[in-house]
Amino acid sequence: MTHAVRTPDGVAAPPRRGPHRSLNALRTVAAVLVVIYHLRTLLFVPEADGPLNEILYTVTGLGPAAVVVFFVLSGYWVGGSVLSGFRQDRFRWSTYVTARLSRLWIVLVPAIVLTALLDHLGLALLPHTSIYLGDIAYHHTVPAGDLAGRLDAGTALGNLAFLQTIALPTYGTNASLWSLAYEAAFYAIFPLALYAWKGHGLGPRVFNGALAVAICVLVGPKVLMYLPVWLMGAAVAMFRTRIGAFLDARSAAHLATARAVAVVLVAGAMAATHASYSGRNVLLLAGTTTLLLIVLVRDVAWSGLPGRVLTAVSAYAESSYSLYAIHLPIAAMTAALLTPAVTNRWAPTPAHWLSLLALTAVLIALGWAFAWCTERHTDRLRKAADRFIRSGTHRARVQGPS
Repeated sequence: MTHAVRTPDGVAAPPRRGPHRSLNALRTVAAVLVVIYHLRTLLFVPEADGPLNEILYTVTGLGPAAVVVFFVLSGYWVGGSVLSGFRQDRFRWSTYVTARLSRLWIVLVPAIVLTALLDHLGLALLPHTSIYLGDIAYHHTVPAGDLAGRLDAGTALGNLAFLQTIALPTYGTNASLWSLAYEAAFYAIFPLALYAWKGHGLGPRVFNGALAVAICVLVGPKVLMYLPVWLMGAAVAMFRTRIGAFLDARSAAHLATARAVAVVLVAGAMAATHASYSGRNVLLLAGTTTLLLIVLVRDVAWSGLPGRVLTAVSAYAESSYSLYAIHLPIAAMTAALLTPAVTNRWAPTPAHWLSLLALTAVLIALGWAFAWCTERHTDRLRKAADRFIRSGTHRARVQGPS
């Protein structure tokens, strides 16, 4: 299963020489949009009057569309690393699985623990609030119905195994965890499909193909409908070198214009997806995001104040996964305290919009603190796991068959 698979010569993993500020900033913005969306839907009345409030509701309603952007970026980074490993004859399942699980679990495990603590606390102290009663009014944000039934050990373990929404529900109020199951499926299907397509030997190719098909059957069509979105990012990584050479030959003015147009197209596609979350609009958003990704294969070279702002926004990308994984149970408890009943939800007044911004800032800070304890240590965990696997393999070889 670890034979090399030849891919086009233009394949290269995204560069590791320092951060790619523009793509990291895009990841940060997408994460913040998800947080604002969840806070606004939990705290505010569902509809607003007046053109300004309609605009603000649209901007703060882009969270679901932002997840589509995440999938494209994931395909670029993770799919690109897989393709690069195949091309350089250095892809190994043990290394790949260790890297992926280290990245996912170092945040997911403590996030589930935090969700358990907050949800049990909410059920004990705020049992009569609409959120912890599972009011149907919140079903687009946190689960409706029996919350306590989603806090058992089996559901927690199933979420750690990335089976949420496939074989069991997301854990507690943390409905955001749905996307991690999709990501994990794509991480497995992509290299298996590559081995089945270009691997050496009929037997291994059939085995890898059958395993990829089995995973596809397990996860079902609702997960697979997002696979083309993820693959769009991987396709950009496949031709990253050629795209970079093409961009290098363009003038700075042409590049700036193309990037501005791509940003406008993504914004329009996000608004369309917000208005109607259909398969067609999701693909439209994925396509425009891919276009933006193409023109950003070469990072922007901003300096001065714009460059400093971009650098600051980009730096938070190292905490974006943590923010995504922990914000919803915190937001749910916050909403239960501030708006105990559905009828207490806020009208869209200036004071309430400012409160929404303040709460978003608090969650961003908490995401950073959580990442400082978890996500920032991903490389250390991955290296420790690699050493453990290598030492176990070495001992097995030295001892030989019993």
